[in-house]
Amino acid sequence: MTVDVYENPVARDGDYADPFVLRHDGRYYLYSTTPLVDCWSSDDLLDWRSEGPTIASDAFPGLVPFAPEVVYADGAFHMYTSPSGHGHHVLRSESPTGPFVDVSGNVGHAIDGNVLIDDDGRWYFYWAGDQGIWGCEMPSPTEFGEPVLTGIHMNGWTEGPFVVKHGGRYHMTLTGNHYLSAGYRIDAAVSDHPLTGWTPGPLNPLVVSTAPDYTGLGHSSSVVGPDLVSTYLVFHNMNPDLTRHLNIDRQVWSGGRLLVLGPSREAPAPAPPRHRCTWVAADPTSWEVERGMLTAGDRSAVLSGAQGAAALWSIGAVPALTVEVSLTALDAAEHGVMLVAEDGRRVVVVVDRDAHRVIATDRGEPAGSVPLPPGFAQAALHTWGMVADRDRIEVFLDGRHQALEIPPLSAPAGVGVHARGGGVRIGHVALTDTTPDDADRRAVAPVPGRLWAALTPDAPSTQGESLALAAGESAAYRLHAARGGLFSLQLAGVFSAGDAIQVDAGGESARIPVRHDGHVVTAEIRLSRGENPLYITAEAGTPEFELITVSEATGDGITGPLDGALSGYGKTLLDRTLRADADIEATLSFMAFEDGGHGDLLVRASALSEGGEGADTRLGVNFVLGYSVQVHADRVVLARHDYDERILASAAADAASAVAHRVVVRLRGERIAVELDGVPIIDVADVLPHATGATGIRAVGGDIRVEELVVRGIAHT
Repeated sequence: MTVDVYENPVARDGDYADPFVLRHDGRYYLYSTTPLVDCWSSDDLLDWRSEGPTIASDAFPGLVPFAPEVVYADGAFHMYTSPSGHGHHVLRSESPTGPFVDVSGNVGHAIDGNVLIDDDGRWYFYWAGDQGIWGCEMPSPTEFGEPVLTGIHMNGWTEGPFVVKHGGRYHMTLTGNHYLSAGYRIDAAVSDHPLTGWTPGPLNPLVVSTAPDYTGLGHSSSVVGPDLVSTYLVFHNMNPDLTRHLNIDRQVWSGGRLLVLGPSREAPAPAPPRHRCTWVAADPTSWEVERGMLTAGDRSAVLSGAQGAAALWSIGAVPALTVEVSLTALDAAEHGVMLVAEDGRRVVVVVDRDAHRVIATDRGEPAGSVPLPPGFAQAALHTWGMVADRDRIEVFLDGRHQALEIPPLSAPAGVGVHARGGGVRIGHVALTDTTPDDADRRAVAPVPGRLWAALTPDAPSTQGESLALAAGESAAYRLHAARGGLFSLQLAGVFSAGDAIQVDAGGESARIPVRHDGHVVTAEIRLSRGENPLYITAEAGTPEFELITVSEATGDGITGPLDGALSGYGKTLLDRTLRADADIEATLSFMAFEDGGHGDLLVRASALSEGGEGADTRLGVNFVLGYSVQVHADRVVLARHDYDERILASAAADAASAVAHRVVVRLRGERIAVELDGVPIIDVADVLPHATGATGIRAVGGDIRVEELVVRGIAHT
């Protein structure tokens, strides 16, 4: 089967800086940092049509509205933007394409505003400041409460917060480094509270690329895909002329942890819903009118009846169903959606105008209710969502989860619309016969890339952060390769001596015997261009898998001897061959001219960048992915770098400045061992290690010289 693919960037004709995408009534609207806040629309996230400017030319004279974000609620569209960074303004419109008019004046709060509307209807505002990301509760769309410092930052300048709620937790993506830097990148953070308790994600950065032709990736927003069950990260990249192109990549959750399947240069295109009603041609004939009358118009239909009205769209019994329906009450006392099972069971969830509540019935019997938030506009367009499978029925109203406990349906077979005491306008209607959780477990991972091992349809629905396989059990995954060839596969988890793992990919098999307890096993796999199945089988033992990483093929030859030197602050690669397992030897001397200075070997290093606008070596001293073996005057330190520094081990050593020392580093899976002048001093395990990288040097406050650097790659066996 041929699968449609897209290439990043997905849009090039225009400046898509700081992109924000709004999904409204089944259509997407894109806004970016442009002088008049230009807008584009799309039905599929790939093909974008210009809708023109959204603000008047004299709205902010001489200023450029930064990072505009548009929120729809209760019939109005509110835009939040910071003109050239001089505090935020709130603009209002009756249409997603404008015109937007300032209704707040300058409310302050620096740059990059983002709004979250929580399940209980409370509004929260997030923005970037010198100390990181701030937030506050909003009494109304134009009012801002007491600022709270969230505690999240990115080891330097931090901006572009975007918060979503998933699985009862709050997930933030945010961007760090100067926007002109190659190391502009996206991180994740998570919390159980919208304003406090935030912690960084375990695999930061989520998105980074310093490749010369694809760099400066950042300032993201997230949006549900056309199929209703996938979510996409939307972000820009920087071009040499300082314009920015538009990119998208799939994002997934596993065990409450967010991961972006990218950055990709090619990936499967966003899928459409399995069924969609656009109220043209034969669409209305697919509906069964049970009561009242259904009249189709332009992109919508009206359901009405003096004695109540109900219409049903049947698709046949399916194991699971995700539904999206846009409804506008004309004069109905109650209106809402129905979910119908194959056996005739019917769940109806409505907005009751007089009770000001969401009320559910199951087979005509009460099945719970929740209050509507204050100010809920009964006559505005509202979007209903329902997710049903054998385990639960979840109801969403305008994206807010409704706390209704409705028993699951055995086999959902259709969706309907209900009205009483008046009519209702039906807009976009779409159905997909799966759920967001299942879609994440079947997501296609672009390679090179990484994927949580629990994201497989073979894992139980209660699976946590890892996947345990008993002997004879297998797990299947889908990989997409932009080119065919040999790749390095790293499996991280918990493995015991005697375990045996078989990997099948690209029509070839590899057997991995586990000879000692550990956390990483590796193999080489060959993939063809396009989609490839990957099967992982436990032949013996009970291996437990957490993270799958597919990298460019690594070198197993010998490089060197090489020499290199740096002064002050800086870093560079000497051997650019990608290595997973390797023995690295070098003679290193270092003369510190700052207290605490040190000279380092960089191993498994990649994505090197500087700070600021791209030339500040001191600000960007830790802007690298990989590890550093640091020779200080009195100790040797092993640190992990994810555009920050986390010390893994430290050992006292007589490593006086200006004295040459022989340093040996042995990389074996998760284990990193260090010898100084023939004496073993460090041997540690990094449980979710960097998979591959190159070898280089770094100077931190002094002069470093490396001579006779030799790198011996170890073949995977």
